Amino acid sequence: MRLRARRCEALLEALRAASSATAALSAWARSRGWDGRILARKLETATRPAPEEVARLLEVPPGEPIGFRQVELASGARVLSRADNWYAPGRLPGAVNAGLCDGSIPFGALVAPLEPRRQVLGVAPLWKGALQDWRELTPPQALFRLSAVVTGLCAGQRMPLAVVSETYLAALAI
Repeated sequence: MRLRARRCEALLEALRAASSATAALSAWARSRGWDGRILARKLETATRPAPEEVARLLEVPPGEPIGFRQVELASGARVLSRADNWYAPGRLPGAVNAGLCDGSIPFGALVAPLEPRRQVLGVAPLWKGALQDWRELTPPQALFRLSAVVTGLCAGQRMPLAVVSETYLAALAI
């Protein structure tokens, strides 16, 4: 179990340091000999109203639309994470918005030209063994949940682009 706990700590460190979850997961997958191409699979396409806190973090004026996308990120057949992503479509180029609606490209890859940065808001362990030494034999499906604000360059200014809530899964601790 100590090995899994160390892997989870290393993963969390990589996620905190990376410009996007996509970049961190791609590097993590390659380091394990997995497919480094991370694909997004839509889980929910219906618009979900943004909680008040999300709108505040995005710094969007009242009435400005906020997009929503729920996806799982996968390396080959391995599902690595699930994410709820609220984003400010008015700050994104048309090609990025189209990719969010139509494609399997992760948000981090789509906004890469905008030089994204993540500010981690919090991490919630979902399994005691994920972030500490715990003797549980079988980890649950989910290891921890991370929330973050993603900023990027828009019209020469760094602005909030998205608020994400990402749940990282047991496949990552293998």
